[in-house]
Amino acid sequence: MEPTSLGQVSHNGTTDVDAVVIGAGIGGLYTVRRLAADGLSVVGFDSASDVGGVWRHNGYPGARVDIEAYFYCYFDPEIYGQWQWTQRYPPQAELLAYLEHYADHYGLRKYFQFSTKVEELHWQPEANRWRVRTNTGATVYARHVVMATGQLSKSRQLPFEGVEDFAGQWLETSHWPAEPVDLTGKRVAVIGTGSSGAQVIAAIAPEVESLHVFQRTPNYVVPSQNAPLDQDRYRKYSENLDELWDQVMRTGVAYLAPMTDVPASSMTPEQQQQRLDDQWAFGGLSMTFAFPDQKTDWNTNDLVSNFVRGKIRGVIANPALADKLEPRDYPIGTRRLVVCNGYYETFNQDNVHLVDLRTDSINRVTATGIETSAGFVEVDVIISALGFDAFTGALDSIDIRNADGQKPTDDWDRGPNAYLGLMVHGFPNLYTLTGPGSPSVLVNFNVHNVFHANYVADLISFMDEHGHDTVEATREAQDQWHVQTQQAADGLLRKQVKNYMVHVNNDGSRVFIPYAGGWSTYVDIANGIAGQGYSGFAFAKREQSTLAAAQ
Repeated sequence: MEPTSLGQVSHNGTTDVDAVVIGAGIGGLYTVRRLAADGLSVVGFDSASDVGGVWRHNGYPGARVDIEAYFYCYFDPEIYGQWQWTQRYPPQAELLAYLEHYADHYGLRKYFQFSTKVEELHWQPEANRWRVRTNTGATVYARHVVMATGQLSKSRQLPFEGVEDFAGQWLETSHWPAEPVDLTGKRVAVIGTGSSGAQVIAAIAPEVESLHVFQRTPNYVVPSQNAPLDQDRYRKYSENLDELWDQVMRTGVAYLAPMTDVPASSMTPEQQQQRLDDQWAFGGLSMTFAFPDQKTDWNTNDLVSNFVRGKIRGVIANPALADKLEPRDYPIGTRRLVVCNGYYETFNQDNVHLVDLRTDSINRVTATGIETSAGFVEVDVIISALGFDAFTGALDSIDIRNADGQKPTDDWDRGPNAYLGLMVHGFPNLYTLTGPGSPSVLVNFNVHNVFHANYVADLISFMDEHGHDTVEATREAQDQWHVQTQQAADGLLRKQVKNYMVHVNNDGSRVFIPYAGGWSTYVDIANGIAGQGYSGFAFAKREQSTLAAAQ
């Protein structure tokens, strides 16, 4: 179906489409392409000026993916092998160019309304439609809405007094300006040392006059061991894409990496050391799966943690500074592992200064800098790198209401909960790609988004074939899936340690938000549910279902 600028227009001049897709990143682009190929009328919205999602917004210096390009891409025979990656771990500019190329190749921009923020999604039960309203005043009615907004897209704001008083340049890693930013000779403060913080710190340290790094919690930062892409390997993959996809779907993380099923306890000390050396040489996220038991066994995790701590101390010239930068309060892999080359070496530069927020707290931001309990830091530029309001941030940024006026997150006081991470009970025809209760942030987002988008498209086809107007997760199935999700996480060290994947209730109970049973297990479960006629999903059909009834 060839789209108009806003899909199919009803008799009242209101746009009525089969599906609205929110987000023009990895998941949104593929979802629009798949649904349109199925013959559905589709409209996409994105607040940015063009496609790219987080890879358009996160344009800060040093931004780079932490999964190899062989797998952080679409397994598409018209694209894979034709697009020429230059590095194992491509930088932001190359990733954005790739997504732009994908949109160009399939003509996807014509489906999207850019620079448009969806402000309201209200379910209209009399019409079996979502009423979608945007900041531009456009109103669209849609049978289905796909939230391709991502789980790490809504940035966290600085929680300090006086932020609005700062008279210098204010920057956010998660919404970096499109125009060039020249930091040469500037006095810069970076608040936050997670993935984006570490990458921007390492990138800008050589060019700024001074760099003050405000660190609350030390992170494990490991090198990517980046290198030019192995073109021979890439070619072989491109010639056997179906086989590669099958291999990836059988992994625990949705990409191929050097793993072993031999626990550390079954190895000699020499074998353990060799295994650690090999993982370090491979680079990237490989230190999170050096041994299969490091996620559940404290002794094995200590082995890996101490290995990385030793690497950290080995590159920092000042032992007292190394004490502050070395993570000791939590085991490796229980927080997000940071992949960045040259991060610790940066602190050997005379112009780089660490502010340890565990001892020197921030009192307030002023017009000229940052006031701490230990003194005043005068700066020209403040860069906020506090990360994201994960899982719920993007959903809460839109006024989503079901027929009873409830929001999806209203029932999440004791932790996010969605059937297969895809649908929330009480919200028909609303799909949350890579949502809480799916493997989500634990696996390769690109592969995960494609799988979920295909799952949604197949579900919609099933509905159309059987004459169903609506689908939603049953309460029973959602509750049972929540139990399975928690059982999959039981025993994980990560569930016992404070991190963004764990929701802690007032009574001290803990809810692990993603599904931690492994990618291949999740895929088998989800496909099994589909094979059973989508058990756990409730379908309904209304004899009288008209758009006019909702207007």
